Amino acid sequence: MRILAVDDDPIVLDLLRDALTGDDMQCDLVCCETAEDAMEVMDTDPTQFDCFLLDIMLPGIDGIELCDMVRQKAAYRATPIIMITASRDPSLMGRAFGAGATDFVTKPLNGLDLGARINTAAMLNDSLLRERQAQHSLAEMTAKMRIRFDEVLALETKGVTDFRTLENELLRLPEGCYQMQLFSLDVVGLRDVHENVSAPAFRQHLEAVATAATGALDGLTFKLAYAGQGRFAGYITGRGRLKTDDVVSKATAALQAAWDTERCEADTPPMLRVETLSDRRLWSGRSAGDRLHEAMEALAVQEAAEMEAFEPVFAMAAE
Repeated sequence: MRILAVDDDPIVLDLLRDALTGDDMQCDLVCCETAEDAMEVMDTDPTQFDCFLLDIMLPGIDGIELCDMVRQKAAYRATPIIMITASRDPSLMGRAFGAGATDFVTKPLNGLDLGARINTAAMLNDSLLRERQAQHSLAEMTAKMRIRFDEVLALETKGVTDFRTLENELLRLPEGCYQMQLFSLDVVGLRDVHENVSAPAFRQHLEAVATAATGALDGLTFKLAYAGQGRFAGYITGRGRLKTDDVVSKATAALQAAWDTERCEADTPPMLRVETLSDRRLWSGRSAGDRLHEAMEALAVQEAAEMEAFEPVFAMAAE
């Protein structure tokens, strides 16, 4: 397993070398003391890394900023990133998870704990590798297959993940209260689109909406996930306030400007609806995850009831 460790403390780097390059672990460890050096290594080293260990408190560009920069590279959007910290501040770790961190270890480093987390990262990396290989070998078949309307898809849009990953990230937040605003974004009429276009075109609709939505949320610290059934869910952290009308207006304008009629197999982009899911501002990671899950379940039940109400009308029309 190839690991890039970034820490400005030579003692910590020595501890990492002792813990990760012995007979038990046998990792290929590359060490840097600054974020700038780490970025240069990533840009020039032809061999990809399987895991990152990033100290949060780095001189210049800090570890959280570096984590975000790593995530911006297409090759490392899902690679395990473990943060190293001496702080117990929940908001600091909240920022780290918001930037894309997978896990964290605390100083002073415990060799057994670190080894366990690295092994977990290795298993995750193996799983991702198998998934990439499967996706590659089945790419042509997948393009021809239908996508279920309720399917939770992983979209290839920076800043957007799938709903299960979002829930897991919230559950892994350290204990504490966080300023959050929960919201949903619905793609109006997407069920009809799903029934009338190819699977690649349906996915393109979602990718276009995701790109427009993240652009409309620019300037806010947010997480956004696709939850299936034409619905996105997300949350904003910090003091920024979500203005639903502004998000709809900006995202709609972006969709119209960048709409690809041929790829989407539709002449016009879909309409959007953005709603806040609670007036509450302080949440624990678990309570926020539970609220998002409940909201998505309730909306799904509501939609199912509406579809059932229309079925007799369709049956009469068919007669």
